[in-house]
Amino acid sequence: MEQNESNDSRRKRALFAIVAGVSAFGIVGASAASLGGITGTSLGADVGVVASCDTDGVSVSYVNGYNPTTGTYQTTAVNVSSINAACNGMAIDLTLKDATDASLGNGASTVAAGAATITLSTAADSSAVTGIAVIIDG
Repeated sequence: MEQNESNDSRRKRALFAIVAGVSAFGIVGASAASLGGITGTSLGADVGVVASCDTDGVSVSYVNGYNPTTGTYQTTAVNVSSINAACNGMAIDLTLKDATDASLGNGASTVAAGAATITLSTAADSSAVTGIAVIIDG
């Protein structure tokens, strides 16, 4: 008889643990659902589309100079143009990348009249530049 009482007690504890776990999961799910979603100016634990002020792309050109000490050309700034007027006044960040996606240099500025010149925090070896990331944030 003790064996049956022991098994019943274990089953009751297991059932209680399962019910408590499911209840806790429901509370966490309800909390996440109440965050209100993502908008263009805020982030949260939700999925949404953040509209861009420029949907057709931008043009870039590089400002390079010769460094006689290293004997190489270095990129010191990047001109970004053809930016949609809806982006004027917004912050623009830029990172130059090499073939391994490592950062070679970055900088920030503000979009004015559909363009921005971004001076890099560190000059980058021009021959190593294989990619660029541009973010306009408003």
